[in-house]
Amino acid sequence: MTALNERQTRLLVLLKGGRRVITTGRVHEVNRQLGAPKRTTARRDIAVFQRHGLLTQGGSDGRRFYLLTRKAGDDQ
Repeated sequence: MTALNERQTRLLVLLKGGRRVITTGRVHEVNRQLGAPKRTTARRDIAVFQRHGLLTQGGSDGRRFYLLTRKAGDDQ
């Protein structure tokens, strides 16, 4: 499994400092601040975080949300 890139690492830090519930819209908003303006990038980042065990999905289609896992709270 590949490690997170620098932007994804910064994104994760910013997400940890915000709300507990994370949405694709929130990731997209933070990514725009980090120079990655596409919504597709936000979706890809969420998938990467899930593969690394950093996010868990809740809700259903159209109302999806994500929560940081304990692993995400660890200083890596």
